[in-house]
Amino acid sequence: MTRTLTLALTASLFFFRAASAQNVESVVDRIAELWARGDAASVASLAARDGISLNLDGKTAGPLAARQATALLRRLFDERETINVRMMQPQMVGGQPPRAYGEISWMMRSRGTTIPDKTSVLISLVLEDGRWRVTEIRFVRS
Repeated sequence: MTRTLTLALTASLFFFRAASAQNVESVVDRIAELWARGDAASVASLAARDGISLNLDGKTAGPLAARQATALLRRLFDERETINVRMMQPQMVGGQPPRAYGEISWMMRSRGTTIPDKTSVLISLVLEDGRWRVTEIRFVRS
């Protein structure tokens, strides 16, 4: 009986982790789609309850409410033209509340130029009320 209960508990934890990992992947994939479209408001709407911190081009701001994050992201997207966006493999970190990280490879260029630039966009996530929410977006130049 105890062995059956232990196996059931282990299986449920495994399936919870697998479901959470799949959910993280779908959230990061969704963010990549929004990023490719330059949809600042929709990216900012995924902010955590305590706000979202942005580290864009070496300038750190936040945590910001969705409205302020939308304004900064909109300015970023207005100044750049997306060439390609690719989601990299997200990672579950664990902890309480659970945390995860995602990465987007962003190939873009400043508007009016032909010189491409590649940036890794790192996304920090926290699980709040059963949903993955963004706590930070950070640029790492390639």
